[in-house]
Amino acid sequence: MGHIRERIKLYSHGNSLEEIALVDTGSTSLILPKDVAEKLEVQAQGEMEVELANGEIRKVDYGVIEVEIAGRRAPFITAIVEGGEVCVGVEALERLGLTVDPVSGKIYPTRRFVTRL
Repeated sequence: MGHIRERIKLYSHGNSLEEIALVDTGSTSLILPKDVAEKLEVQAQGEMEVELANGEIRKVDYGVIEVEIAGRRAPFITAIVEGGEVCVGVEALERLGLTVDPVSGKIYPTRRFVTRL
């Protein structure tokens, strides 16, 4: 489907931050640049392997934050990377019950919002 830019809110340890994020339906995970993670005081919980768009496999730190998009908020595991920008992948969209309209480039709900187990 592609990608758009959307204003989102990030929360961690009593801190909050608004960012314009890349919403990329070709990406799986939520990605935070290290400088944003530091502002939010995100604690690294460990390392995980990620595959970059160019096919390169890299180990990065991960942490847990809450993300709010279109008035819907939930916790997520996020990869913490050097540089780049905040990127919202399909896992976050799915958990929040949101999707991207490929024609309009707008985010809209696909279902009632209740965290699914």
